[in-house]
Amino acid sequence: MQSGFAAFRVRFKAMREWVWGAIVSLVVFLFFHDPDAASRNRLYAIARRNKYEVKRFVKFAIVGISGLVVDYAMLNILVYGFGVQSAIAIAVAFVLAATNNFVWNILWVYPESRASFWRHFPTFLTVNAVGLGINELILFLFEQPIEALFSNHVIGLNLTKAIAAIVVMMWNFFVNRFVTFRHVKWSPGASAASPKETENQVESAL
Repeated sequence: MQSGFAAFRVRFKAMREWVWGAIVSLVVFLFFHDPDAASRNRLYAIARRNKYEVKRFVKFAIVGISGLVVDYAMLNILVYGFGVQSAIAIAVAFVLAATNNFVWNILWVYPESRASFWRHFPTFLTVNAVGLGINELILFLFEQPIEALFSNHVIGLNLTKAIAAIVVMMWNFFVNRFVTFRHVKWSPGASAASPKETENQVESAL
């Protein structure tokens, strides 16, 4: 029974790695490969050499989508369910989404950081606070013009939020990668933790 389960686990891990490899290769090709642009080819070569970081970004994007669901759901519930002002509702929804994202970043995107969970939380919150400022600025600048363009408050609010979400996601990923999680080395499973701890953390993080 145990040998059968072990064999299944090995096959599942191999399949999982193949799927991730295919996804990462597709992302690298679609976003960086351009035979007619030398600059894009340089980026393509860099991305190919750092596929583990591209994989990390794909994971971060998936986590970001989950945070976006939390963000949008709370925003619309607060604004249209409880009549909260847009600026306040966006701030509350953003904090809840940021908390969701931090937990999943520690558990899945940066499993090497689990041992120092609380040490990185203040920095993560600071980065996201700046992201919140960017979020509010985009809301202030574009919500009313977009609402006037479509003559619809729901479209104006949510389309503005979509623009802000894309900008803030890029900000959050790169600043957190180079500041909050800078101790995580640019190689699979390398971190300040012991080799055995890191191996277990990475393995459990899919």
